[in-house]
Amino acid sequence: MRDESPYAVDWIAHHRAQGVTDFLVYTNDCSDGTEALLDALAPARVVHVPQGAVRGTEPAPQWRAMAAAWDHPLRTACDWAIHLDVDEYVCPVDEGGLPALIAGMPGADAIALPWRLFGSAGRMTASDAPVPERFRRAAPPAVAYPLLASFFKTLFQLDGPFECFGIHRPRQSAPPRFHDACGTERPDLAAAPGRIVDWTGGRPPQGRRAQLNHYSLRSVEEFLVKRERGLPNRAAKAVDLTYWVERNFNTVEDHAMDPHLAAMHREAASLRALPGVAEAEARGRRWHRERAAAILATEAGVTLAGRLLMTRTSAAPPAPQTRRLLELLRETAR
Repeated sequence: MRDESPYAVDWIAHHRAQGVTDFLVYTNDCSDGTEALLDALAPARVVHVPQGAVRGTEPAPQWRAMAAAWDHPLRTACDWAIHLDVDEYVCPVDEGGLPALIAGMPGADAIALPWRLFGSAGRMTASDAPVPERFRRAAPPAVAYPLLASFFKTLFQLDGPFECFGIHRPRQSAPPRFHDACGTERPDLAAAPGRIVDWTGGRPPQGRRAQLNHYSLRSVEEFLVKRERGLPNRAAKAVDLTYWVERNFNTVEDHAMDPHLAAMHREAASLRALPGVAEAEARGRRWHRERAAAILATEAGVTLAGRLLMTRTSAAPPAPQTRRLLELLRETAR
């Protein structure tokens, strides 16, 4: 995490409600009080490891954190793990959360959780309401282009054939028993250790038992602040209008998170009752409001905000054009 204080409590609360017992969080280069907030959350089994000011160094902060996490004592004490960012929410379809999802796929070493891209919903300003309540408009259930709409993250068993965390899937020492989110065993994913795409060819998947809600934009104001922060694994990649267009899908309403909101609110209330948590979160929210106001006090900030608002939603290309684009991508990869 870097400058994530408005989002950390709700994100931790949601995943606690879904059965996550422990959180190992690495931070770097924070200015908004995220580190103090995470330290205050320690009684909720949040282990915070500050990396210091490492932005612009090699390896990149996220890769540095994943390597350190694999050697951390908490990794050896847990049974299943997943590497997530704070804009990613695991969304099980059934009751019982992650324990029920795992129990429903006996023998699996790894479970692919597909991204569902959520757009900005046309919102300009930030608010204190939880992200899943504010953003319910998303990409259709199966989008073949852009390719990142078919990315997944991996929930995996720590005594499986793995040797390090990865951004989308752990590094494997041998082919694991890989299941997709429908519970189908997928030897094709197991045999391709670098593959992070589960492309359905534009066909809506049937019987998914979970998805990974990806709120990578939020509102325009929040995006402007995120843009200053940069990406944790690819510092040279700009967070700009291109980034926005590839993710700003508001095509359909998705209410899959709604059944989980009450449990998230209960957990969040208990977290904010811990000493220092509510105060640290409030300081962080204030910092983000002030930062957004400062950006919008510049001509460049206003110009970009206007362009983002004009680009109110993205749309997947028609099927024939999508197929052609994917063919061209495969050719360029040869």
